[in-house]
Amino acid sequence: MEKLFQTKCPGLWVLILVYAVTLHSGCKEHGSESPEGYDLNKPRQMQLGKVLNEISGLYYNGEDHNLLAISDSKEKVFQIGLKSKKLKDVTGKVVAPDSDLEDLVKIGDTLYLLSSWGEIKQIAMGSKDSTGLKSYDLNLQGQNDFETLYYDPSAKGLILICKTCAHEKGHGIRTAFRFDLQTKTFDSTAFFTIKKKDVEDILKDKDAKIDPSGAAINPINKRLYILSSAGNLVIITDTRGKVIGAYNLNPDKFPQPEGIAFAPNGDMYISNEGKNGKPTLLFFPYREDKKTK
Repeated sequence: MEKLFQTKCPGLWVLILVYAVTLHSGCKEHGSESPEGYDLNKPRQMQLGKVLNEISGLYYNGEDHNLLAISDSKEKVFQIGLKSKKLKDVTGKVVAPDSDLEDLVKIGDTLYLLSSWGEIKQIAMGSKDSTGLKSYDLNLQGQNDFETLYYDPSAKGLILICKTCAHEKGHGIRTAFRFDLQTKTFDSTAFFTIKKKDVEDILKDKDAKIDPSGAAINPINKRLYILSSAGNLVIITDTRGKVIGAYNLNPDKFPQPEGIAFAPNGDMYISNEGKNGKPTLLFFPYREDKKTK
């Protein structure tokens, strides 16, 4: 066979090579390595205290170069010192004990906290109690569960993504809704949907669990990084939900990934709840020369 290609079809190898390069350039990122710029297999790890045993949300606080965090069993917001490696309160108990907080965003001096049923709570940074607390409910019909809230400056709003929502059953999608920061109202229609099959095809796994547990927009490539704790995945889409890549996370390093945040230089932080031990904060420095193989 090799002799035939060499003697009678000398140009065929060139055609095959051109086709292979073209095919590769059009491929989506796959699920076996790390996304461009990061090495998911080599995180720097920081242990978190028992207070954040159920850490469920992260936000990078650019003003102080620290992380803000919440725990779904607590009623306050915490700060994780990236240099001091210390934890401190940045609010008092600002919500009710049954609020089940899952994620948070800080804009200016205002905090936006997400409850699991799709309610956003607004409170001033540094508040000692619930004085001034405002609540905005998505009022979605049926049994719904949300764990993801992030800020999209291009959409001028906060975006929350269903972990599981009643209307999605049988449709193979995950749905995102937009909260307008100017009008303080939710849009009447979905902001975007994610097709679960697109993720399954990249991973070559029809049983992949795509249940968003955290998300943030990467400031370098403007792509949306979505965690799925139940499936130990990180999914990458554009800001309108078009799937670009999907990657498996090692459950030994990512036992229960629930929070994700980016620094302005692209450094990525992922938090794990204390599923089989102490909760952890993983740090992935952004490397411009790090390419996906």
